[in-house]
Amino acid sequence: MAAIADPSRSTDLEKFVKDMEKALPPYARPVFLRFLPEVNKTGTFKFQKTELRRDGFDPSAVSDRLYFLDSSRGRYVQLDEETYRSILSGKHKL
Repeated sequence: MAAIADPSRSTDLEKFVKDMEKALPPYARPVFLRFLPEVNKTGTFKFQKTELRRDGFDPSAVSDRLYFLDSSRGRYVQLDEETYRSILSGKHKL
């Protein structure tokens, strides 16, 4: 998962995917994206990853926008409860 600060909600996901395809091999592309209004930092300006890791990609536990890379469509799709359950059950392949 990649956590991205996007306070203006202006990220173009189609362009993001195209840029990633040029820059990263398939195994290095993030499967999940989490868009945050801002990234929390410690007093020494390090990113606070523990809370993000603990929350995972459960849309009921996270209020931020969540997306996952749907490899069959070749684009990021918004993660909802139904898709989340489908991923956990193994019906939807990552």
